[in-house]
Amino acid sequence: MKTATVDDHRHHCASLLSWGHAGEEIDITRRGKPVARAIPDQAAMPPAVNRADRPAVWRDRTGETMLTAGDSSQLIHAAAGKW
Repeated sequence: MKTATVDDHRHHCASLLSWGHAGEEIDITRRGKPVARAIPDQAAMPPAVNRADRPAVWRDRTGETMLTAGDSSQLIHAAAGKW
């Protein structure tokens, strides 16, 4: 949950709305004490993305080679310091 002051709400309403659109609840405070809470509308929330349904997850990987632990170690040592 995020917190914003009354002045933040007055001057930065658009950014607070973007927080709400992202699913954040916002406590609005005045002089450090909570006076209101903005809760996102569940009907306006974007649908959740199920990444398991993506084609890249379901591609045929039977022909792909798997690296052994030794191969992985060699790759890591070869790339050391190059990032």
